[in-house]
Amino acid sequence: MPETNGTIFILTRQDVIECAREMGISKEIITDDVLQRVKEGVEWGLECWSTVVKEAIKNAIQNQV
Repeated sequence: MPETNGTIFILTRQDVIECAREMGISKEIITDDVLQRVKEGVEWGLECWSTVVKEAIKNAIQNQV
């Protein structure tokens, strides 16, 4: 298994552009202002991130056998 640099999850501008494309939205619409608002929305949506991580840990340990 490859070593990680300590980062668990990253979303990039390109990820946002790909999601927009899947929604039928042109990448030109994803300005820096829009990207900042998306970032704020994602941060708000991840307020309970520790609950998600704990569930992922539990599932990973259970599936380890």
